[in-house]
Amino acid sequence: MLSNQLDEISAKLSKVLTKDDTPFIRDIIKETVEQLKEKLLGSVLKRLEILEGTVLEQKSYIESFETEIKSKDTPIEKLNTEIRSAVNEKNKESKKYEELANTAEQYSRRNNL
Repeated sequence: MLSNQLDEISAKLSKVLTKDDTPFIRDIIKETVEQLKEKLLGSVLKRLEILEGTVLEQKSYIESFETEIKSKDTPIEKLNTEIRSAVNEKNKESKKYEELANTAEQYSRRNNL
């Protein structure tokens, strides 16, 4: 279709142009440009749709990862809390042991005098 119109343009231009032919050639050129624009726009729109689909897929993929991370954060936070609690308990026991050791050492010194 497009090549036919280009052939028509070529055939008309090969003949002697008259004032009567000028509007006809302009119309053919306008139609050809419009068709080219439509084809180009169509391919651009198709590419945009593909890119939009890819972006939506990636967004969905990221959201699923965010959900997975959040679901794993809760047990990690719980374990961190348990570790802190165990460390605090150990520190308390260590302190008690040191106090008892200190008391025992002082008692033994008193008995040695």
